[in-house]
Amino acid sequence: MLKRVKVVESWRDQQQKKFDELQQHYTELNHQTQAHQQRLELLESLSGQYSVESGSEASALLLKGIGRFRHQLDNLTNLQRQELALSEVELRSMNARLVEQHCQVKMGDKIIDKRMAQIQLKQDRQEQKVLDELSMNRFFHRR
Repeated sequence: MLKRVKVVESWRDQQQKKFDELQQHYTELNHQTQAHQQRLELLESLSGQYSVESGSEASALLLKGIGRFRHQLDNLTNLQRQELALSEVELRSMNARLVEQHCQVKMGDKIIDKRMAQIQLKQDRQEQKVLDELSMNRFFHRR
C-alpha cells in the first residue's frame, strides 16, 4: 500500500513542478502585459502633444510633417492596442492552465491523504486486533 502512495507522491511532485513552471511563465506574461499597457499609455499621451493650436502660424511643410507623424503615431497606437489585446488573451489562457494544473496538484494531495488514512485505519485495526488477542489471553490465564 505504501508503494502506491510513493507512486502517487511522485506523480503529484511532477504536477507541482509543472504548476511552478506555469506560475513562473504566468508572471512573465503578466509583466509583458503591463509593459504593453504602459507603452500604449505613452503612445496615447504623445498623440495629444503634437497638434497645432488654432490661430497660430505654421508653414505647410510643418503641418504636413505633423500630419504624417500623427498618422504614424496612430498606426503605432493601433498596433500597440492589438499587442495588448493579444497579450491579455494569452494571459487569460495561461491563467486557465494554471488553475487546471493547481487542481491536478490538489487532486494528488487528496489521493495521498486518502491512501494514508486507509493505511492508518488498517494499522489501527491490526493493533486493535493484537490488543484484543492479548486481552483475551490475559483473561484466560487469570482464570
